[in-house]
Order: sequence, then structure tokens, then C-alpha cells
Amino acid sequence: MGGSPTGIKPGDIPVSEAVRRWAAFGLIALVAAAALDITGRIAEVGAARFTVYQLLALAMTLFSLWLLASRRVAFPRTPVNLPLLVFLGTAVVSVVLAAEKAPAVVQLASLASSVVLVLVVAVLLRDASQGARVIGGVLAVAAVFGVLALLEWGDVFAVQHPVFYTPGYGIRARVTFLDPNIMASFLMTVVLLAVPLLASSPMSRWLRALGVAGVAVALVGLATTYSRGGLGGLVIGLACIALLVRMSGRRRLALIAVLVLALLLAGSLVLGAGWVSENVVDVGDDGSAVNRVYMVQGALKMWTDHPFGVGLDNYQLVYPEYRDPRADAGIVESHTAYVTVLAEMGFLGLIAFLWVLGGFFGATGSAARRARDATLHALAVGAFAAALGLCAQAFTYSLEASKFLWFAIGIGVAAWRMSAEEAAEGESTTT
Repeated sequence: MGGSPTGIKPGDIPVSEAVRRWAAFGLIALVAAAALDITGRIAEVGAARFTVYQLLALAMTLFSLWLLASRRVAFPRTPVNLPLLVFLGTAVVSVVLAAEKAPAVVQLASLASSVVLVLVVAVLLRDASQGARVIGGVLAVAAVFGVLALLEWGDVFAVQHPVFYTPGYGIRARVTFLDPNIMASFLMTVVLLAVPLLASSPMSRWLRALGVAGVAVALVGLATTYSRGGLGGLVIGLACIALLVRMSGRRRLALIAVLVLALLLAGSLVLGAGWVSENVVDVGDDGSAVNRVYMVQGALKMWTDHPFGVGLDNYQLVYPEYRDPRADAGIVESHTAYVTVLAEMGFLGLIAFLWVLGGFFGATGSAARRARDATLHALAVGAFAAALGLCAQAFTYSLEASKFLWFAIGIGVAAWRMSAEEAAEGESTTT
């Protein structure tokens, strides 16, 4: 295929170092704002909620448009562009089919901002070192959240009151989040993005030590959420990293040993015998687990009656008609992202969503294999592992609108673009 994969033409104005620094700072602030979750809300008008994240996302979008309009960058042509457009199109159709339009429009705006987030990250991340700075900054934010989670779990200090007390094993830390499972997805995402950089990217010894300490604190914070999906996704993501990251056999074994030790240490601090018994040994008798089976069954029945979906964010309105009498009447979510997409957006929406994920994993996996630069390789591996962990957690929780999932996809798409540029430069130097 001829031409640059990014569409950049000779004579385009180069992106200055100052612009790169501001872009990196903006992306770090954007992730931090997303982590504020319900504590970042500014105002509510009907079904719409206005947040700090939305304001920063608007600012970063305008910044990206300025870079595009001034020809400092070109719009990235990536393998996920078409799937993203189709996914957004199916979301628009589902709004038309929705019985309640107001929540559907709000959810459409959220999904549209997720698509924009992918493109903003792809536009603003111009090189691997800039990407590493973004991950480092986000890791610092996650470490702060890990400390706050530990304080909350210890009943010392909580950002929100009252804290969650879970019968059998104490407090589930949530810090700024409405749900501890989403808190877990945030910390899991950051850990999986950071570990490949710490394992294989060149950096000073003190910076690596700081990074390892940040990961350790985030792991402890993750453990305090008691999220089965988050911990399971973490293990899957870490296994992916151990397989994909480039390093010698001895260093790979050392990485695996350190990660296993860190997981055991974090688990021993908070995950007692009661939690293990309830959530691992006797999971078949766990009311939460059984409820999820009933909710999925109800959602599938809903889809058979509405093959094109009931409309974005209309699941909870229609679900009571399909609820199994044995299910908890107070729970009106499928707790499975893929089933939620199927029920709300129909089979076309689910196909489009899986197309986005397939395009991402294919592109990011390719970037991880072909990238010659160690930092670029680590960025691609981290994005692949983080998204894989989130996709695994999505079987236990609805994460289709998670900004952390779309941020990881954006990192992977940016890594694909940079690896394509690296390959093009290599070809030009050899001819």
C-alpha cells in the first residue's frame, strides 16, 4: 500500500516539544478527571450530568482540532476508524428505537465521547517517549488512589461517606467511584499499562524504582476493592505481558516471580479466608454470582424479542418484564458488557463492538511485534494487556462505556501509528 499510514505530507508544520509536553499533561489530567467519577460532577440537568472530565475532554478535543487545522498533524487513518464509525452508527439507530429518549441521548453522548477519546489520544501521542510520560503520570495518579483506598479500607479516611461495608470481609474501597468494581478497572488498567515499560523500557534506576513502588501501591489499592472481575482481569493481563514483552528468559522469570509475589502480598493484606471462601470456593452458592446468571438469561430473552435492541440505557426500563422471579429485584443491570450491548443495541451493535475490539487487538498486536524501539514495544504490549484485562472484566461488569477501556484502545492505536511510521522511516533509509 502506498503513502504514509498517517497521511502526513512533507511540509506539515512539526509538533514542537512544548506542544508535546502540554498534550501529555492534558492526557494525564483527562484520565485523572475520569477517575474522579461521581465526585467530579459539576451539575445535573434532567438525565444529563456535567463533569470535570467532560470539560477537559472538550478542551483536549479542541486542542486536537487546532493541531489538525494547523497541519501540525494529520488525521490518523487506523484499522479501528471504520469499526468505530459503524459502532457509533448502531448507537444512533438504537436511540431511534428507544422508548425513553432522554437517557438514550445521554448514553449516546457518552459513547461518542469515547470514540473521540480514541482519536484524541491517537492524534496527541506523537512518539514513544511522550507516551511513556503519559503512562508515568497516570501511574502517579493511580498510586495516590491506591493510598486513599488503603486508608478507606483501614477505616481511617474516606473521600465519600458512608463507605461500603461488605458482610464477611469488611470495607470495599471505592475512593471517588460510585462502584468499587470501576475503581478496580481503573487501577488494573494503569498497572497493566505501566508494567511493560518498567520491565523492558530503558530508564534510570531511580525512576524505575519509583514506578515499581507506584505499581505496588496500586496493586494494594486494587485488592481493597475485592473485585473478582478486576483481580481476574489483572491476572490475565499480567500473563499476556509475560508472554509478549521482550526480555531475556532470566529477566522474564524474574518479572513473573515479582508479579506473583506482589499479587500474593497485596492479597494477603486484605483478602482473607472469608472472601476466598465466598468468592472462590463457594462461588456457586454466592447470591451475587447466581443473580448474574439470572440477569444474563433475562437480557437474552429481551434480545430475542428486540433483535435490534431496546435502545441505549433503556435496559433497566425494560428488564423488569424479563426478570427471573428468583433474581434480586433491586439489580437492573446485566453486569456483562457484551450482553448489555446486545440487549440495548441489538446484534448489529454487538458485531460492531466486537469489530472495534478485533481491529484494536489486531493492530496493537502487530505494533508489539514489529516495533523496534523498546519503549514503543512496551506501549503496545501495555495497551494490549490493559484492554484484554478490561475485556475479561467486562464479562462480570458493564464496561462498554468505560473511559479507561477507550483510553487503552487509544494508546494501542497511537502505538500502531508510531510503529507504522517507524517502519516507513526504516524503508526510506534502506532505499
